[in-house]
Amino acid sequence: MASPAAASLKSAQLNAVNRMLGFNDKAASASASASSTGDYMLPPAGSSHNQWKILIYDKACRSIISPLLSVAQLRRRGVTLHLLLDSDREAIPDVPVVYFCQPTPSNLARIAQDCAQQLYGKAHLNFVTKLDRVVMEDFAKLVVQSGSLDRIASVHDQYLDYVCMENQLFSLHRNNSYVTYNGTGVSDHVIEDAMTAIAYGLFSVVATLGYVPIIRCP
Repeated sequence: MASPAAASLKSAQLNAVNRMLGFNDKAASASASASSTGDYMLPPAGSSHNQWKILIYDKACRSIISPLLSVAQLRRRGVTLHLLLDSDREAIPDVPVVYFCQPTPSNLARIAQDCAQQLYGKAHLNFVTKLDRVVMEDFAKLVVQSGSLDRIASVHDQYLDYVCMENQLFSLHRNNSYVTYNGTGVSDHVIEDAMTAIAYGLFSVVATLGYVPIIRCP
């Protein structure tokens, strides 16, 4: 799907990812915006505005970051390790962690488990789309019950639920979408969930670009 925007959608998404890796800090955001045109403008990795960190993501968010940043570029942004959320991971308790994942109950439960086990330092939670209030409340109960609430440093809805492969080309990365809409025996509930996911993906594109598009219909 081609984006009609004049500005580069890919660079705007990269700026958002850079900001996320800077813990959504204003000073780090300024450096992140500058770095979209060249890594040499980044503060040195390990400095106060580019701290060492661990990146934990799910498979969907790995697909989002992969076209934007190489392993070397992640390293320049202070990422020492980047691991899948559902993998077996060793504890590194003194290093802050950036989570980037879908806001599903299973993902939130795994993050709560990480906090309870004190695997990492402060946790910065970044969700690829809107975090449902009910899921958020269930997560809050888990971290309160385990006494790990102080591990949570920040929570953000990033609205980056699309894969940007070129400057003006993106995909909503929805597998088997045609079958979902046209397959036999598909329930209305499944179709509605698919439509909601597509709507959130398109909203993410609009939110990243920062303006409301004009949609003309016959």
